[in-house]
Parts: sequence; structure tokens; C-alpha cells
Amino acid sequence: MRRVYPPGRSTQGAGVVRTRVAVALIIILLIGGGAFFTFSTYLTGDDYVKDFFLQQLEQGIGRKIDVHRVKLVLFPRIRLELTQVAIHDRHSDHVVLSAKKLDLVLRFLPLLRKQVVGKRLLIEEPTLTVRRDRNGHWNLLDQVAQGGEVDQDAIQTIGRIFRIREATLVNGKLVVIDDSREDGSRSITFESVEASLVIQAERGLADVRVSAGHAGGKGSSVISLAGAISTVQPQALANDDSPDSSIPLQFDGTFEAANFNLREAADFLASHPVPDQLQGVVNARSHIRAAPGVAGYDVVLSDLSASLDPLSVTGQASLSGLLTPQPTFALTVAAPPIQMSQLLKIVPAEWLHPQLPTMMKDREIDGTVEVVSATVTGATTGGAQVSLTGEFRVEQGQALVGEGRTLAKDLAATISVEAGRLKVSKLTGLYGAIRMTESKAVISFLEAGPWLEWDIVGAMTATDLVQHLVKTVKSEQLSHALAASRDVEGDAALTFRLVGPLNQPGGVTFAGGEVTVQRVSLTNPSLPERLTALQGRFVLSEGGTQFDQVTGHMGDLALQISGGITGGSDSVFQDFLIRVKGGADHVAKLLPAHTIPAGGLEGIVNGAVVLTGPTVSPNLRGEIVLTESKVTLPDLIEKPIGAEAAVEFNGMIPKGGGVLLDRIELIVPPIRLPVKGKIQLGERFAIDAALSTGTLSLSRVPEWIAKGGFEAGNVELSLDMKGKGLDWKAWKTTGWLALTNGLMNAKGAEGPIQDLYLRVQFVKNGADIKRLSFRLLDSDVSIDGTIRNWAVKPLITAKIESNQMDIDLLIPKGQRSPIRDFLETLAATSKVQASLSMARGRYKHLKFGSLSARATIQDGVLDLDRVSGQSTQGEVAGRIVVQLPRLQPADAELSVRATGVLVEDVLKLLGPKASFITGEARLTGTIRGHGRNPHGLYPTLDGKMEVLLENGRIFKSEERAIWKIISILNLPAVLQGKVDLEKDGLPYNKVSATVLAQNGLLETENMIIDSPIVKITAAGNYDLPTDQIDMVWAVSPFGSYSQFLKTIPLFGRLFAGDRKGLATALFSVKGSISDPEVTYLPMKSFATGLTGLAQLAFDILKNTVMLPIDLITPDDNQSAGKDTIVPAPEPVPSAP
Repeated sequence: MRRVYPPGRSTQGAGVVRTRVAVALIIILLIGGGAFFTFSTYLTGDDYVKDFFLQQLEQGIGRKIDVHRVKLVLFPRIRLELTQVAIHDRHSDHVVLSAKKLDLVLRFLPLLRKQVVGKRLLIEEPTLTVRRDRNGHWNLLDQVAQGGEVDQDAIQTIGRIFRIREATLVNGKLVVIDDSREDGSRSITFESVEASLVIQAERGLADVRVSAGHAGGKGSSVISLAGAISTVQPQALANDDSPDSSIPLQFDGTFEAANFNLREAADFLASHPVPDQLQGVVNARSHIRAAPGVAGYDVVLSDLSASLDPLSVTGQASLSGLLTPQPTFALTVAAPPIQMSQLLKIVPAEWLHPQLPTMMKDREIDGTVEVVSATVTGATTGGAQVSLTGEFRVEQGQALVGEGRTLAKDLAATISVEAGRLKVSKLTGLYGAIRMTESKAVISFLEAGPWLEWDIVGAMTATDLVQHLVKTVKSEQLSHALAASRDVEGDAALTFRLVGPLNQPGGVTFAGGEVTVQRVSLTNPSLPERLTALQGRFVLSEGGTQFDQVTGHMGDLALQISGGITGGSDSVFQDFLIRVKGGADHVAKLLPAHTIPAGGLEGIVNGAVVLTGPTVSPNLRGEIVLTESKVTLPDLIEKPIGAEAAVEFNGMIPKGGGVLLDRIELIVPPIRLPVKGKIQLGERFAIDAALSTGTLSLSRVPEWIAKGGFEAGNVELSLDMKGKGLDWKAWKTTGWLALTNGLMNAKGAEGPIQDLYLRVQFVKNGADIKRLSFRLLDSDVSIDGTIRNWAVKPLITAKIESNQMDIDLLIPKGQRSPIRDFLETLAATSKVQASLSMARGRYKHLKFGSLSARATIQDGVLDLDRVSGQSTQGEVAGRIVVQLPRLQPADAELSVRATGVLVEDVLKLLGPKASFITGEARLTGTIRGHGRNPHGLYPTLDGKMEVLLENGRIFKSEERAIWKIISILNLPAVLQGKVDLEKDGLPYNKVSATVLAQNGLLETENMIIDSPIVKITAAGNYDLPTDQIDMVWAVSPFGSYSQFLKTIPLFGRLFAGDRKGLATALFSVKGSISDPEVTYLPMKSFATGLTGLAQLAFDILKNTVMLPIDLITPDDNQSAGKDTIVPAPEPVPSAP
């Protein structure tokens, strides 16, 4: 506190007065003290001095002191000399400090008060023994350090020590003994101890210099300590709440150690056993600070630098709880790069974890280590473990990892050592074929052993990735599929996770990760062609593999895959979605064999399938969108691009291969056709399913679906199908097919088929046609029947009825027709027996009644037998047999017998100009032909026909041969007024002929026209293929007009033997039958007799004319020989 002086008095004058007073007092004290000590020897004696000083010292330090001799020296200064000094423990007879000589320079004034207060102290050859007993108590400052009650004498002693200005220790010895260890007593000895203490009381400081040597197995070592001891400010002590607190001291200085034996220090300080790695000597230098702590003293070594060959470290160290039962220490250092194997020769791996050395040896862990910051902590007693924490950088590291002991090399990482674990970050290098970047790992030291958790981030080639996944993927099916891949190209970025114990065989296993592939290509037997441009993310886990937006190409197919596959032998698909878009031909290759016929699919196909359940036999559901596709199934579907269509399906993939569907549905908006059951696709096709359409309007069916010509109607189909193979006819099919109000435009039909009604029941390998009825124009048909054994050779029986039928509708038109194809198919593959009946039938203008027949079709033959019916005035019967080879010309044979048929009706079939004859016709015969001749049917016709026409007329037709003959004979003019031939025609009683056909050439030798006016006969032939006729006609007057007609000049007489001449006119008919050339043959041309066709025609005429006469008036004298026909002289024509 600053003193305040009265006004007018200076502070400088006051200082001079105080100084003079102080000097005078000191002089007085010195003189008085000198006088006292001059006479004290005589007053007290040596024993008194010794006892006095020993009593003062023992009271001061609280310990028993043994001294050989005590000497008090007064000049030149007051000194106390003690020789052979021994200071004992407080509570035992152990000697704490022994010295050869102790020289203490005393302060004069305290001595007058009988107090021993030193000023300078010199200790020669002392031995200080510091001991900790079994209870952990130190023999120095035990009450202060150990929290006992405050020893006021000790406080005063320490106070007096600070009043000593200098203290020197020469050639001392320090022995530290620790009896508190469970493994036995330990000790360490320091020799050549030199120390100096210079106290600056006014500053509260004491400068200390200490050096000591230690002789060990590695040679002598030197330790030095220099610094200052000071008191701690009371306000700085957190627990200084009592006025009885001990005097707090602190030390701040430097520490140096040279050639210090590390193992001997560890053997004393550390727990036993001491690791073998702690060898060698340490050279260290550090700043040191010691201060009171929570318990005892805390010592901090900062700016520490040390070298332990070949390791050099910098950092700091601390010792907490010094002078307590269980002090702890911590050492934090940094060191430049060093080989890991060399580092672990110096730093025990057990400090990290006891299991680490075995692990490092087994896994061949090595590399270059830089100690960024490492902290070693532990306790010096109680067997506590020393632990190491910190951060290390590793370069060129290596290790064997996993069950396969895969080599990880060229490793670089930052390793953080924590309590019970190692954390590895920024890990780079090669792990097998993986180029790691920014990977990380954690090694936890558990009771069961070290446990690794390793997150690998890196890249590798696709080839190496596939090989790695084969070994690590949990799904056996996926692993086997990957193992079969060949010619793998591309790259992959990956994040893998490996976990497991490091001390067990096969302990470290693959626990998952992610793989991002880019531009990967591969060939696999399970794929129809090479997979290219594969990219996407695969998430791998212990449970399986997740596909995330994986895309690729297979040819021109674009693939997209997502979903998961669980691992293990019982792996399953988890919503595993595969989308496909691309060319239809490529999509067809992905489907089971024979699913789509060759060429049946063109354009672009979109497809998707979802797999779930066990991978060995997964369930599937999916769809195929055909909107951008062209679908062609012959005679069934011709879907154009753009028309909406899709196929949905559900099923499974059995172990044996192929696909087993339980539902397949064709969706053609607004129509859905579901098939439910079991459908096996693949090399072997099988079906056991049902189809039920409900009521379906055919008018809503798209045009590109073949409806067989159906335009309208309501159809309902319900089928149960069971069988093997793609031949549906071999299946066992049951169910119903119903069609109501059908309208059909059949190819080749001459009109729409209306009111179509159908009811079919399918039974096993056949069907019962309950009813099939329809109308075609004004015709109607009703059919019922059965179909059996259609899997091998269908046997069809039917009953066909019609109330009214136009037969012309049933006759094929042109070379090929739907009816012709249908009949050929039936004849080649089936056996058909059918009965036909028509109440009313017609063919063009011909009408029939009660027409019936029996039809048999088999072995390529159509046999229409027992054909019978009623004509207008008679009956018609016959048979038609047609050979129908598939897609080849047919052979046909027609047998017919007809009576009462109007001639004009028959001739109308040949055209409107052909009906120039009336009458009734009888026709019997057989005609055959085939279509194999390139010139047509006519050249193949063979057969024989008997033709008889009765009671009719032949009307005028300028182009016809008979009318040309009538015109040449001028019969209309001659008979004018008697018979009107121009109007009424030529009447006849009958016309008959036998016609033979051979290769299309029609021949007759007995054509007769028996008319009341003339008799006409003809012989010759007509070539159908060339439309050429070659005949001779013979005409003779007859009846009541004969004499009158004989006057016609063209009639000449032909003699036949002795008979009278027969008036006859012969004509040659040649050319086209529709307009032939008719030429009169003069009689003079037959002067030598008739031959050839003329003879034949005349014979017929003679027989026709003369036979009735011979029958009436027979001539018995008639010559039996053959008549000789000689033409009579030609009459001279009368003048017109």
C-alpha cells in the first residue's frame, strides 16, 4: 500500500532516512551477534550446540536426524557443518537422505531467537532414497500429497527453505524404490547427481539446476533439469477454499535426456511384463512444467523432441497425479514416415490391442507409417494397460484380406487409433483387382477378436468384377450365371463392404455394396446374343442384389432391369422387373421355343416381365405390347403396325426349363380373351386350360383378325383344352361354341350368309354339331352332325337339309375357290359321310323337287351317290365321283339318267341362242374328264351318251346347220301354204343319237331326226377343243309331203340293190358348231358309189325310212347280200 506524506515533505527525503535507519540496525545486530557467538561456546558447550541444532532441524522437517558431528563456525560467516548425516522416514527407520557433509550458512537474527534459518546450503555426496510403500504412499511430502491434515511445522520448514538463498548438491545419488507393485519391488538409481538452487525470495522464485547419470545395460545416460520453482497464485487454485491449504508450488523449465535406456525406464515405470519391443536408448529434450493438480502434481512436457533410432518424434507428454497412489501418464508425439515393421519393433502393438500383433503377422500387414499424432496413455501402477490413440498416415501398405487372403497393396490411408478400434480413412490402393479411392475401414477389437468393417470405394474392369462377384454374391443361381460369362468388356465403379473377424478362417466376408457399371459387354450362354452397353447400379447386400435402373442392349433390343435377388441357396426374386423394347425377331428369341412361328412377328415390341419367388422356379407376370408390331398368323391374324394389342400373362418358370403359364390374356380393345389353367411353353408344349370369352360381338372385332368372313353376330366360346404338342387337333377339348345372328361374307360366295346360327359341343377328340343353319340369298341350309377322331383322321357324319337351294351356289367357280380348297382338305385328311336333302332345288332355270343324295368324302375322293330328284315332268338320277388331290387338277366322272326334261331348258344352259329346239329329253350316259391337260378340260373328255328328244319342234336359227339345210332345200317356200316353217318350225317326233366321247372328240354314227316332213340322219364328229364339226347329213322327204317334196331338184335317187330309188339330199357340215359351213353334195359326185360319212348317213337314212316299210310289206325275194347303192340319174331341175 502506498504511503501518503504531509504536504511540503518530499518522498525522496523520506527514502534517505529509511536507508540510514536500516544500515544502523544491521550494524548493531552484527556486532551483537558476533559478541554472542564469541562467548556462546564458553556459555553453552559443544553438546549443547549439537543438541540445539538437531532439535531445531528435526522439528523443522519432522523427521529423525542422525549426525556424526555438528560444528558451528562463526567466521568468516556463521555456518553449521554436519557430517555423516542420516535423515529417517517419519514412520519407519528407513533413511530418506544420507550425506557425507552438510554445510548450512545461517542467518544471524533468527539464530538470536534460537531459530535455525539457513541462507546457503551445501550437501556433499548425498544419497536420497524415495520410496513408495505397499499402500502407495510416498515417503516425501506424504501428508501434503496424500491429502492428510496440514503439518504446520512442515509448512514452516518449506517457508524457511525459501529463505535460503542458495543450495548446492554435489556428487549425489538418487534411489527410487517402489514397493506398491503386485509383481514385486522395483528400483532405479541415478548417480552423479548435481543440483543447485538459487532462491529469489523477493520474487517468490527459485532457480533449479539438476543433472544425474544412470549406468545401464546400454551405457551411461544423463538426465538434466533446469528451471524455476515458484508459488502458485491462490486465485489460480480451484480448490483453495481453506486457510489451511498447503503451500502450492510449481516448476517451469527444461528437461533433457541423453542415451536414456528406454527398457529400464519402462521396467520401472510400466506394468509388467514389459513388451519386448521397448528396447534402445532415447535422446530427448522438452520444456517441462509441474504444478498442483486435482490430486498430487501434474507434470507436462511440451515441445518434446526425442529420438529412438530409427524413430524421431516430436510432441508433448504429461504425468498426472504425481506423488499419489496411482499416477497416470500421457505421451503425444508425431514422427516422420517409418516402415511399419520397424515402428512395431519400437512401439508395442499391444498398446493398440493385445490381438493386433497376431493379426498383423497372420495378415502380413506392413507399409510406411507417418505418425501424425499419437498419444500413449496409461498408469504406472495397478497393472493398468497402456493404450495408444492418434492419427497415422500409411503409404505403400499391404495386407491379406478375407477368406481368400486377397492381397491389398500399394495402400495409402489415414489411420485413426481410438480406444478399442482403428479407423482407416482416405484409403487408396489395390485390393485384388480393385483400384480403391476414398475407401474407409474400422477394425474393432472385441473380446472374441478383431472385427473388420471395410467400405471399399474404387473401380475395376468388368472382367475382374464378374470374377469377384462369382465368389462373393450370395445367390447361387446368379453366381453360376455370372461364372458362365465370356468376353467381358467395360469398367465398373464400386462400393463394397467387407465385415467379419480377422482371427478366424473365412471370417471376413462380403457384406454388400454398390456397383455402377459403364459400357459393359459380355456373352453368356443363357442369352440369345451378346449383351452390350450395360450400365446402371447394382446394390449388393448380405441379403442379395438389388438392380437399380440397369440398362443395356442385346442386338437392337433395349433392356431395362430393376428389382432384387436375395442371396443364399434359397434365393428369391423380389419384384425383379425386365423391360424389353426392340425388333420383334430379337424378342421372339427371348421367348420359349415355338412360342411364335417364324416370320409371325415384325416391327417393334415392348415387353415387361416381373419375376418373384424362388430363383430356381420363379413366378412371373408380364405383358407384351404389340402396338408397334406387325403380327401375322396365317389365316388368323394380320395385325398392322399402330393397331392396339397386348398379351398379358401370369405363370412360373419350372426348374426343368421352359415356362408354365396359369393365365394368358389377349387384349385387343375393347376385347379381352382370357385363358386360365396351365400352359407349358418351351421345347415341349402342353396345355390344361380353359377359355371363356363371354358374349362377344363380332362387329367389334378388329378387321385385322381373321373372322372367316364374319361381319356380325354374337359369339360365345367356352373351352377346356388338355393336351401336348402344338397340334390342337390332338388335344382333348370340351366345351361349347355358340353363334347367334351371324352375318358372313365368304370368299367365293355369291352373296352374304345371313341368319347364321351355330351350336357346337366339343367332346374330347371330337365335336357334336347340334345345329348349323344359315341363309344364302334365297337359299337356306340346316346341318347337324358329329366329328370324331379329329386328332388322327376326322370322321364326320352330317345331315344336310334345305327347304330351298340354288344348286349353282354349290358349284366351284374358277380354277380355285374356297369350296374347292375345303373339299380337297376334307378328302385328304378326313372321312365324311353325309346325307343331303332338298325340298326344292334349282340350277339356273332348271327346277327340281325332293332332291337327295349321299356324299362320301375320303382318301382324296368325293363320291356323290344316289342322286335323285324330280324334274318338271320326270326324274333325274345319277352319280358324281371326283378325285381331289391336294392343290392338283381333279378327275371327275358323271353318270346321269334323266327323263321328262324339257329340251329348251337344257339348251338354255348353253346360252340364250341355244334354245331353238323344244320337246322332252331322255338322257343316259357317263362322261369322264380331268384338269391335267394344259389345254383345258375338253381334250380329256371320254364317255358315252344316249340322247332321245321327243315331240318337239326345231325353230328357225340361221346359224344352225339344220336350218341352213332347210334353207338350201327351200322347204319354207315349197311348203308355203301347207306348213309355215318360218313361224312354227320343223316338227319332229323324235331325235336320237348315240354320242361317243374320246379325248374331247364327240362322234355319232346314228343321229336321226324323225320329222313328219322329212327324215334327216347324220354321222360325223365334233371336236370340242377346236370347236370344229365334220358331219354328213342325209335328208329325204317323208309322209304326206313326200311326193310333193320330191319335185325339189336337189333330191336325187339313190338305188339300193333291186329296190326303187330313194329320194335323198346329202349335205356336208363343217366348221364351228355355232355357225358351220353347209355344202350340198351333188349326186354325180357319187357315180361310183357312196363312201365314208355319206355312206354312213345314207345307211342310217335308209334304215330309218325303209325299216317301217319292210316291217309292213316284207319282200321275201329280197337279196340277202349287201345292197349296192348306186346313185340314179340326176333329174333335170324344173324351171323356176
